Amino acid sequence: MHILQPILDKLATKIPVDRIFEFEYPFIDTTARRLLIVVGAKCQVAVKTLEPMAELCLAEAPEHSFDLIPYGELKTALNNGSLYYLLACREPHLRLLSGKKPLPILSRKQLESVRTKAQEHYEKGRVKQLDFLDGMHFYREKGNHAQALFMLHQAAELTFRGIENAVFKRDRPSHGLQEHLRLMGKYIPEFAELFPKGEPHYFRLLKLIDQSYTAVRYQRNFDVEPEELDQLYQKLIPLLEWCNRYYDQCMRALELLINKAVDPAPVEPVITPDDSPHAIKITLPEPLSAELAIEQAKAFNTILTGVAKREALDYLILLGHEISQTKKLIRYTSDQPASAKMGHCYVLGIGSGSTSKSHTIVHPLIRVTVLLCAAQHTKHALEKKNHFFIQALSKGTTLYVHEGLQPLSVPEPDWSLALEKSRAAWKYRKYKADTYLQCAQLARNQRKDIGAATMLVAQSLEQLCIGLIYAGIGYRVDQCNIPFLLQVCNLISPELAECFVTGRDADKDALKALANSLNAVRYKKEDAPTDTDLTTAIANYDRFRTHAAQVCESVFEYLDGLVASTSSNVVQEARPAEAAKTEIRSEETPGH
Repeated sequence: MHILQPILDKLATKIPVDRIFEFEYPFIDTTARRLLIVVGAKCQVAVKTLEPMAELCLAEAPEHSFDLIPYGELKTALNNGSLYYLLACREPHLRLLSGKKPLPILSRKQLESVRTKAQEHYEKGRVKQLDFLDGMHFYREKGNHAQALFMLHQAAELTFRGIENAVFKRDRPSHGLQEHLRLMGKYIPEFAELFPKGEPHYFRLLKLIDQSYTAVRYQRNFDVEPEELDQLYQKLIPLLEWCNRYYDQCMRALELLINKAVDPAPVEPVITPDDSPHAIKITLPEPLSAELAIEQAKAFNTILTGVAKREALDYLILLGHEISQTKKLIRYTSDQPASAKMGHCYVLGIGSGSTSKSHTIVHPLIRVTVLLCAAQHTKHALEKKNHFFIQALSKGTTLYVHEGLQPLSVPEPDWSLALEKSRAAWKYRKYKADTYLQCAQLARNQRKDIGAATMLVAQSLEQLCIGLIYAGIGYRVDQCNIPFLLQVCNLISPELAECFVTGRDADKDALKALANSLNAVRYKKEDAPTDTDLTTAIANYDRFRTHAAQVCESVFEYLDGLVASTSSNVVQEARPAEAAKTEIRSEETPGH
């Protein structure tokens, strides 16, 4: 039996160790030990380079796995509320201390926030896990092994993602269990050994269950043997049960930390929020301020401030608004008064940390549609002369610029390029929309499948909206969500959204059936659409398609006019220049 401390002392002489923690964790029927080795803040050597030396020094402690992490990375993880590191770095686990810099200590309020977020991430997944396992047993008894394997895959995926978010503070948006096992193996090494590549049979089973997601979801031919399902069931069910126990154990340990933690003594603020260097000041234009009621303006300011902080935005640009009348940043508009009683504002947010999808925020007093875009993407789009960003930055109203930043430089528009791309996008997306619509008609008329037909109509609508938005304003949407797509279409013409939103209950039910068709057909999470819903949806969609085609033709005519106007201006500017050159040449010619 070795003594661990001399081994750790030897390790500290070989690599710049700041501190080392040792902790235990259960894994199914065993208890494993792990070392968390914190590399000093001044170390300039990559962690990967130090791993071979750490393995060599810890060869005498084979029952311990280890994890090398830089001090700065650990500090960030603790400040962000990583439950895994909060529990690993408790004082009883400390085995060696060489550094002088302390690690962050979270207050009771911060730890309670960690608990709340962990519960939000895992508890929802746990409920869905049980639902999918019930579905797996149901289809297994029916002999539908492919669908049963899909249900098992979903139960495992949701459980793994719940642990990743709740405990490890990591989000891996992937449907492949192989990806999740690899990620969790960085924290719990036993996960990486469940389906090793060295054992072809088990590795093939892992690929099989990953294939079940796309095969069953998209109704491809997929065969599963009962023995394969049984083997995966025996392999994964103990793992899912362990995840539940591990989460409960972590939450109990976190509860002890919360009970021992103390809140910091209240400190009087030295500066007011308005004078704080981190305060965000939103400047509303006078025309908008005049049209908004006082409470609406306050709500609008609060919404934009929250979005700017949450998404780390550098710029906020007002694209358009519907208050007393429609005022939008577009080339085509119907010039109709807004039908909505609630004010609606459209804002472009640009930021280095903007990774979230665009969304619509609904407040009792005002509705705000925020189009989010990363600064790097905006720069790249401006270099390619994307007309949406050129129009937005040149004609939009700047509401907020991060302190120390300059307004973005806007190039001259290339209308011929804009016309070419708009026509190509509309043609391609309309072709896809027509194809989905034809499939929907076949599903309804021949197969009598109302659910599949409704889902195909929804996909056709999504494709048409994407093409219309790019053709109309040059914006490439970042999500296929029907309510959001209709909100953005409203930027182009209010009549587009009014094809679906009329105030009638039948139209409301039809739009809801389209928006929920994916969950209703594939996941059985919503009520199945009715034939009446489908009939109403198709009628509304026909009006939408007709008006969308008219809008695009108007846009193309407008762009044609801009191209012709630009060409004539270039010719007129070129003629005086050519005449001047001719005069100069005549003066320089001898004999004149």
